[in-house]
Amino acid sequence: MQWLIFWSKLKMIKLITRVIPASAFWIATIMWVVFIVDALLITSNFNHFGIQPRTLNGLLGIAFSPFLHANLIHIISNTLPLIIISSILKLSIGSTRTNIVIVLSIIGSGLGTWMFSTAGVVVGASGLIYGLIGFLFANAYFSPSFRSWLIALLTFFLYGGTLASLFVVLPHVSWAGHAWGFISGILIAASMSSYLKANPHKKETSKEASK
Repeated sequence: MQWLIFWSKLKMIKLITRVIPASAFWIATIMWVVFIVDALLITSNFNHFGIQPRTLNGLLGIAFSPFLHANLIHIISNTLPLIIISSILKLSIGSTRTNIVIVLSIIGSGLGTWMFSTAGVVVGASGLIYGLIGFLFANAYFSPSFRSWLIALLTFFLYGGTLASLFVVLPHVSWAGHAWGFISGILIAASMSSYLKANPHKKETSKEASK
C-alpha cells in the first residue's frame, strides 16, 4: 500500500512537471518547506542566511536567498509568479534552456544584489522572477518570432505592472534584486541568442520546446 501511495505521488509530480519546469517546481517546494520549518522552529530565523551585501559570508546568500522569505504574503507573492512565468518560459524555449535561464537568473540577480544593494539582508525569489521576465521581453527582441513576441506580450499583460518597482524605491523591497534580476534576464537572452545563432544545431525543435 505504501509503495502504491509513493508511486502515485511520483506520477503526480511527473504530471505537474510536464507543465511547470522541474527546477521551478522544486524551488517552489523547497521555499515552502523552508518557510514552514522556520515558522515551526520559534527560536530560529533562517533569513540571516540571505544575501548580506559586500560581505564574504553574504556570498552564500546568493544560493540561499531564493528559498528564504520574510512572511506569508512575501512567499505567496513570489510562488505564483514563479510558477506561472517559468511555465510560460518553458512553453517558449523548452525545458533545458528554461532550467539554464533559471540558474543564471539566480546567480546574476544575486551577484548584482550582493554588489550594489544597500539593504542589510536580502531574501526572496523576486530577483529570479524579474530575471525570467527580463528574459522573456528581451528574447522577443534578440530571437524574434511570432511565438516569442506573443509570449512577451502575454507576460507584459500579466506582469507588466510589476516593472514599476524598477523606477521607484519602496520600503522593505530590494530595488537592487529586482533591477539586477531584470538586467540579468536581458543579458542571458542576448547571450543565449548569440550562442544559438552560432550553433544552430543546438536549437530545440518546436516539439521539444512544448514538452
